[in-house]
Amino acid sequence: MIIQFTVGNFKVFKEKVTLDMRATGISEHKDTHIFNIGKEKLLKSAVIYGKNAGGKSKLIDAMQYMRDFVIHSSKESQSNESIIWVDPFRLSTATKDAPSFFDIEFFINDIRYRYGFEVSKERVEKEWLFERKKRKEYPLFLRIEDEFQMDKKRFKEGVKREEFVRSNVLFLSLAAQLNGELSQKIIAWFDKITFPHVICNDEGDWLGKTVRFLQDEKYKSIILSILKTADLDIEDIELKEIYPVNPRKNGLPNEKYAVTTFHSVYDEKNQYVGRESFDLHKDESGGTIRFFNLIGYFLDVFLNGGIIVLDEMDSRFHTFLTKTMLRQFNKKSNDKTQLICSLQDTSIQNVRMLRRDQIFLLSKHMLGSSKLHSLVEYKIRNDHDYEKNYLRGKYAAIPMIDGLLYPINIHTNGKKEEKAETV
Repeated sequence: MIIQFTVGNFKVFKEKVTLDMRATGISEHKDTHIFNIGKEKLLKSAVIYGKNAGGKSKLIDAMQYMRDFVIHSSKESQSNESIIWVDPFRLSTATKDAPSFFDIEFFINDIRYRYGFEVSKERVEKEWLFERKKRKEYPLFLRIEDEFQMDKKRFKEGVKREEFVRSNVLFLSLAAQLNGELSQKIIAWFDKITFPHVICNDEGDWLGKTVRFLQDEKYKSIILSILKTADLDIEDIELKEIYPVNPRKNGLPNEKYAVTTFHSVYDEKNQYVGRESFDLHKDESGGTIRFFNLIGYFLDVFLNGGIIVLDEMDSRFHTFLTKTMLRQFNKKSNDKTQLICSLQDTSIQNVRMLRRDQIFLLSKHMLGSSKLHSLVEYKIRNDHDYEKNYLRGKYAAIPMIDGLLYPINIHTNGKKEEKAETV
């Protein structure tokens, strides 16, 4: 499970910011929204708010970049290639050519590790792996460019392997590829962080996880029950195997399965007479498709453990549906699951839904960089109206919009009009 994640000099983050999943000493939802690993109390979920272009998606991008680079760097790069997708903060001459910083602290089987690296487009500048026991951190290996320091007892799998690592490859990834036991465990841990791309067109992971569960009859009733609970008017679902000649010609995704939903049909006297079939992709709403896609991700982490990191979780969803999903996750998930998501729905900012340390706010500095802070950092009582104070700008992280259509009015009417009201 994630203890904390830190990123610096990446996209909109000039300075280091930390998403801290450690629960504070507040008493809110202490029996449901947190869990214990050893002596550490961790949050089951965290939600991120902020204005458009404030950095919500970029924080999630940073987590995904770290995950993907750790898993794939030793497999997909050649010795003469630059490191792709490194994107330092470009609005300052001090950072534009400096390396990006990534660091994550986590548990594997109750053992606490901290791993991170600094990377530029040319090379891995620094890399480190620590193991914590009690209150002391022990370095398993430290890397500065091509020089290594290694604990030969604690990290035996790395001994005499450093000479094989290329400058554009992470040493941890190489050690895992060479069958290092601990390295492989860490890679497997990163692999359990999922970033659902549950969009509603012909790109991305189209229906993937949910369809895979539907292929097993024992999970069909669970998925159908969830769809019915969401009040989508779906009576039944069916998975059919198809082999279209040219699926994209008809606007369908390139998949071998089609999902059919069934809705009740009534006669002129409003009596039930049967059901009508619908193609999920062509006939259902975008929100229904997106919710169907998400079911598989949540079912997977509930069964197998893992971490879901989801951008704009509330996109296309009614506020009641978003609230129910968060409430159920916080109450029903276990110590092997976490959820990190960005939201726009401010009605979720209340003490009945979340602890104050679960609510994170991203604000944009006047020089273009983003800052991250938790609501618990503000000296407020838990009976305060978080949503009202947030929308008033008390916690920052909101857009300052005034007279949005005013320039259009001047251009189209040729004369000045009264400015639009402030949002």
